[in-house]
Amino acid sequence: GNQDAANGVFLRVAVFRPTSCPTVRNMATLKDISLRLRSVKNIQKITKSMKMVSAAKFGRAERELRPARVYGAGASALYEKVEITPSEADKTKPNNLIVVMSSDRGLCGGIHSNLVKAVKATLAEKGADNVKIVSCGDKARQLFLRTHADNLLMSFSEIGKRPPLFCEATFIAQEIIDSGFQFDLGEMYYNWFKSVV
Repeated sequence: GNQDAANGVFLRVAVFRPTSCPTVRNMATLKDISLRLRSVKNIQKITKSMKMVSAAKFGRAERELRPARVYGAGASALYEKVEITPSEADKTKPNNLIVVMSSDRGLCGGIHSNLVKAVKATLAEKGADNVKIVSCGDKARQLFLRTHADNLLMSFSEIGKRPPLFCEATFIAQEIIDSGFQFDLGEMYYNWFKSVV
């Protein structure tokens, strides 16, 4: 009896014959991995060259900005020494003009949106009835068109691609004068460079 039981156990043993495993879908082969590594290295090279180009552009912009800052500081000192105050004409509801210095393009959205936020905060505080906005740069203009299209007096583009020139400033000033908008108070909103970080 024990012998038969033992034989029965041996009869039930199945023979395992390994067959070829089916290939798993989306499993990377050695060739795929080497291609991927090569593309990653190419992307790293492109990124490195882009960093070098942007560093060169930044250096040039900084060199061009340095001599222009003297004029800005001089103008600010003049206003402080003379103690110029806003016009007394109709203090209850003076006409305000806001000039926003932005740019036409750029990947740093905070530069443009922070300017527009500051102007919107001023409009919310003082009221937007007697305020007109002049936008220098397409980025700010696009943001103002969404919410304050009625306040937008005019906009300028293609400014700031090259070093600033006095003739550009006089052109903008003349266009504002020729617009016919009589303002009692003018304000300018712009970014002030502190560091690359």
